Amino acid sequence: MADIKQDLLALQYSPDFAIQGLQEANIDLELPPAAATSATVYGVVTDGADPIADATVKLFDQAGLPYQHTMTDANGAYTLTGIPAGTYTLGAVKEGYRLSDAAGVTLSSSATTQIDLVCTADATLALGAIAGVLTVASPEGTAQPLAGAKITLKDSLGAVVSNTYTAADGEFAFYDLADGVYTLLATAEGYQAVSTMTAVITGGSIANLTMSMVVDARTYNGTVSGIIRDSAGRVVAGCFVGLYQVTGTGEQLVAVTKTNTAGKYLFGGVTGGQYLVKAKLEQ
Repeated sequence: MADIKQDLLALQYSPDFAIQGLQEANIDLELPPAAATSATVYGVVTDGADPIADATVKLFDQAGLPYQHTMTDANGAYTLTGIPAGTYTLGAVKEGYRLSDAAGVTLSSSATTQIDLVCTADATLALGAIAGVLTVASPEGTAQPLAGAKITLKDSLGAVVSNTYTAADGEFAFYDLADGVYTLLATAEGYQAVSTMTAVITGGSIANLTMSMVVDARTYNGTVSGIIRDSAGRVVAGCFVGLYQVTGTGEQLVAVTKTNTAGKYLFGGVTGGQYLVKAKLEQ
């Protein structure tokens, strides 16, 4: 390939002038340095054999940040222009294909570089997906995301297809789903599902949904337990233990129990609040 000539000094022009008779004109020009020329990257995106039309080709800078993108034509060809000198990577993708392996390139000013990319077809990308958010009603009545809940996905025959857990923002997702009718059930300690939900996948569709849970008053409570000992460190069996709730007006006894032979006590079903424990033993 022959060397491509590049401007060293930019084109400059003088004001227009007239010449008459024997007049002589003296025109001096000062040429500024030519602006730095940019690079060009071009190529073809294929599946390894045939070109892929309408694929997205994206150029990333050295930090991995997106810089420029374009689409391939009917022949799978693309061109990216106006690129400053530097180090870049390119990738191509199209629906139904996996993102091509990254192709690195270092471009100098005015360089014209060919980089062909290969995208691999993936049949699983034509399958469906279900994405959703699990929420729970807060005491203020607003919906809040519920993290760490188990989401079970069942097919139309009731067989479990997959399980997942909600993220910190309540989100969950299932993918690679064949066409069909699916049922989703949420379970979480201290909560009850409002109802099961159904999602229908057809033609590799994507279903987005919101699931809800409510606080289970029977189980959404704490416990208070411990061991009672005397001053010598011996456990005290049959000891009275009282659970007091601390309020702005004082203390109120809300539950009583007695220790077992190991000196242990346990209060269950303790609702949220401030508490203290008192114990004593009578003859």
